[in-house]
Amino acid sequence: MADIRDIKIQPGEVGDVIKQLDDLAGRVDSVLKAESPHLTTVAPGSDEVSQRVARTSNAVHESFGKAAALGSTEIREVAATLRAHSGKIQETDLA
Repeated sequence: MADIRDIKIQPGEVGDVIKQLDDLAGRVDSVLKAESPHLTTVAPGSDEVSQRVARTSNAVHESFGKAAALGSTEIREVAATLRAHSGKIQETDLA
C-alpha cells in the first residue's frame, strides 16, 4: 500500500478531471434524452409474440434508462466530492 506521503496532487489536473467528469455526465444525459424516442418499440402486429417482444424491449429500455441516469448522478457526485475536497487537500499540502 502506498504511503500517504507518496500521494501528490496537481490542482490543475484535478480541476481538469472534475470538468471532464461533469462533461461526461452531461453527454450521458444528452444521449439518453436524444435517443429515448428512437428506442421505444411499437409492436408491428397485434399477435402475442409481437406484443411480448415490444413489451420486453420497452422494459429493457426503461431499466437501462434508469441505470444510466443513476450512473450519471454518480459521476456528478464524484465530481462534486473531488471539487469539495480538492481545496482541502491543497490547504493540507501547503501547511
